[in-house]
Amino acid sequence: MKDKNLDEKEPQHKVIIMHGYSAEEINKIMKTVKSLFTNTRNFVFAKSTKKSLETKLGDLIEDMCTDHEYLIKNPPKRD
Repeated sequence: MKDKNLDEKEPQHKVIIMHGYSAEEINKIMKTVKSLFTNTRNFVFAKSTKKSLETKLGDLIEDMCTDHEYLIKNPPKRD
């Protein structure tokens, strides 16, 4: 698949992929990054997985952005 966002001068999504961090460290990184910008709605944060490490970067980014858009339109229900 070809991601339209990869051809744009200013991508629709800002993607940060983290590898080797604990859950606590990831939360700190996300909080710090979000504090540096006024609009983070289109920021995509991801932690590497065995599958993602084997996936072509462009395909991985496209999948993450698609998932991000889905979650924006269908937020998880909080108890």
